[in-house]
Amino acid sequence: MNARLARFARRARDVFPLTRLGVVVVALVSLALWIGVRQVDLVLLGASAIVGVALALGILTVVIARWRVAIALRRIDAGNALSIECGFPARTGFRLPRLRWLPGARVTWRWIAPHADLRMLEAGAWIDEEVTPRARRWSDSLTRRIEVGDAFGLCAIAMEHVETRPVHILPSVGGLKQMHVVHTLSGGSDITHPAGSPDGERLDLRQYAPGDPIRFVLWSVFARTRELVIRTPEKALSAARRTLAYLVTGPADEPAAGAARVAVDVGALGGDWAFGADGVDAPATTRDAALEALAKSASAPHERAGSGLGAFLRKASKDGAGRAVVFVPGRPGPWLAGVVHAAKELPLDVAGRAPIEFVVCTDGVDRAKPRSGLAKLALQDREEREIAVAQSELQQVVAELGKLRAKIVIVDRRGGHVHPAAGA
Repeated sequence: MNARLARFARRARDVFPLTRLGVVVVALVSLALWIGVRQVDLVLLGASAIVGVALALGILTVVIARWRVAIALRRIDAGNALSIECGFPARTGFRLPRLRWLPGARVTWRWIAPHADLRMLEAGAWIDEEVTPRARRWSDSLTRRIEVGDAFGLCAIAMEHVETRPVHILPSVGGLKQMHVVHTLSGGSDITHPAGSPDGERLDLRQYAPGDPIRFVLWSVFARTRELVIRTPEKALSAARRTLAYLVTGPADEPAAGAARVAVDVGALGGDWAFGADGVDAPATTRDAALEALAKSASAPHERAGSGLGAFLRKASKDGAGRAVVFVPGRPGPWLAGVVHAAKELPLDVAGRAPIEFVVCTDGVDRAKPRSGLAKLALQDREEREIAVAQSELQQVVAELGKLRAKIVIVDRRGGHVHPAAGA
């Protein structure tokens, strides 16, 4: 009942032709008109008449503008699915008339569901739409709130327009476009079993990657070829049978979603893999299905984050799996307890470690000391703190996951760096 009343009140407010400022002006004009009539004040009567005419013209303007916009909306084709990436501006093809022939009329709109920052670009007699999403989303429709008003802000009529067009907003990969977050090889024994096949190979040289210790660089090779090559400890490697990857949602989980997308896009999970995420029931085994799961995971409730990891591992590992890779946010939340509980239920390997790897993802680490009240008021400071994860928060996440004796890697999506966690 309350929802119906709220919906009715919202619709009534949308069709009411006066803004809050317009209501205040009407009240002042009515008061001035009443005083002018009683005291026969020609100045007040004249001013009231002028403002009254302006209000009448403003209401007429928004009514005509609303009619013209409604005609333009009926002619819009839904088109194909809209696929865009977080953090990058994109034109959607949606446009409305500028109404230059109607003096004082203005048209504005915004996205309601899903949400995205919107910029209106003038293109001749039309206004084109350019959006920049900030969070991933998978939606079957697009809802806009369109408002037509006058130049003085006294009159306005709003409407909601639902476009039956699928919207797929994928997480941004940031600086990880050319980086393999996950390797498709797992550790093997130093000496193969005599009765078995000699899987794997013994490598001691490879190309330098960001985060590698500089002391392992072979400078003699660099002097001859101008290429950075490092020496790695020689050990046998065998291909993993199957890789299970899972995305845990929670506060500041966009970097984790971006890192998981990199692993799927570049084929870093190997040839046989399964991908799951909070809020998604069935494991994905193809790239398109994995990207859909990534986008849909944004709708998962944070209070239940991480609770589906155990069920996913049990369901996806029935055919046998070589390892599990879990992408987690760098900021602690309710997800941490669920992930730790699911990891403790897994049988330990011969080294007493959990057969699971954690990829802790951030968009930078805020190492600054706590700021004063005046410093927190700065806009730039607030924006940086919304993006970056505090160092204490990252340390808490690594410490809790480190108790499982599992391998932990820290990924900075914005900078494109991958670092092993200390002590992991």
